[in-house]
Amino acid sequence: MNFDLSKVELSKNDVRRGITLPILLSKELAEFIGIVIGDGHLSVSTGKQKSGAPLIRSDLIIACNLFEQQYIRYIREQFHLLFNIQLSYEPDKRSSTVLLRAHSKGIVQFLNKICEMPLNRKSDIVCVPKIILNSDHNIKHAFLRGLADTDFSIIFRHRQGKGYIYPSIRGGFKSKLLVQHLELLFKEEGHRYCTCYNLIKTDKRFGPTAINYIYLNGNVNLRKWVSEIGFSNSKFQRKIEKWQKDRICPPGF
Repeated sequence: MNFDLSKVELSKNDVRRGITLPILLSKELAEFIGIVIGDGHLSVSTGKQKSGAPLIRSDLIIACNLFEQQYIRYIREQFHLLFNIQLSYEPDKRSSTVLLRAHSKGIVQFLNKICEMPLNRKSDIVCVPKIILNSDHNIKHAFLRGLADTDFSIIFRHRQGKGYIYPSIRGGFKSKLLVQHLELLFKEEGHRYCTCYNLIKTDKRFGPTAINYIYLNGNVNLRKWVSEIGFSNSKFQRKIEKWQKDRICPPGF
């Protein structure tokens, strides 16, 4: 089924730059939706131009690790394929963060109205969009790959006398609804998972914060993830390759 793009308005600047919008939910778009839910932010802000006329600014921002240059290139390439423009590259001099940014009324409206991603503050309310929940396995796998690449972690826990051999894939989010939706996806995909809700963590910026976690533990889960979903982020690919080769992956690898 094609998207109803009549809900989306391209600005004159969008048209001038040749921005295009996807008409179908592809695996590439599903993965990008996962990336934005993981590390992205949609904002619409108001202000004034130099002339005093009102100004409405629409932004998509994706925060990336400065040291993950290969994955940053991958995100920018995927974005260009989807929307026909480049994300800007803005290093944050105060941290090891790179901001990938697009100023576009049409793209922000598309991601909000068609892909069901919230505007502005999203961390407490974000969820798995219905277009993903109601899609086929390939689309769901692509979405999970994008989300995991940006907002999951993989560690290998120590087992006495055997070293760091026991894999654990973990996602932690402020949004309880997002974790509940991930439970639905993992159950449907045949993963054995466990959850921990309302675990209080101390954040230097915001103080005590309730975080909700979902875990996929053990060799069976990891093998199933690698064979069906995989990773696009090389930091995870390196860990998996190390574990597959040596059946062990020490901290910091």
